[in-house]
Amino acid sequence: MPRAKGGSIPPPRVNIEPNHGGPISILNENDVLSGRGGRINSHPGNVHFRTIIDGFKREYLDPRTKKIEKARIAARVVSYIRSLDPPGRFLKEDSHTNNWLEIGDERAWKK
Repeated sequence: MPRAKGGSIPPPRVNIEPNHGGPISILNENDVLSGRGGRINSHPGNVHFRTIIDGFKREYLDPRTKKIEKARIAARVVSYIRSLDPPGRFLKEDSHTNNWLEIGDERAWKK
């Protein structure tokens, strides 16, 4: 297994690529929607996502937390959302079709 710079644990591995699963027309309660506004903020998946993030905020913002560990925290949150039943997805709206598209793990880690 390749090591990250400095011989530490490697960064998280991408499991879900952008557009995985094709266009999505029906959302579930665990989906996390990218965007702004009341419709996005009040979606149940986004509300739950913010609650989860609050639990990690102290560790993530600690000045002693290294960049690679921050990436691992983000990956843990994304993995948790994806493990829910039904599985949560990280989606963005396609304004041309009004469908939703998966943004993939790398963009989800930065959300």
